[in-house]
Amino acid sequence: FVTSNNLTPEENIIFKEKITEVDSYVNSLLSGYEKKVLRYYVKGLNYVEIASILKKEPKSIDNALRRIKIKLQAKLN
Repeated sequence: FVTSNNLTPEENIIFKEKITEVDSYVNSLLSGYEKKVLRYYVKGLNYVEIASILKKEPKSIDNALRRIKIKLQAKLN
């Protein structure tokens, strides 16, 4: 895993620009609900934990993650 601590100053600037680019891309591509689900999922929470926090059914979380995956794959291919 690459962190900004392992980079030269020039690489660090490029790294931060790429992170900003990816963040902007995700924000424009996903719905508000999908962004919330993704944020919790990336933090390591499972479907049941996310569902509890968002007061949704685990199947709703599963569906959101499937949509996220499809949207990201479509854009990256």
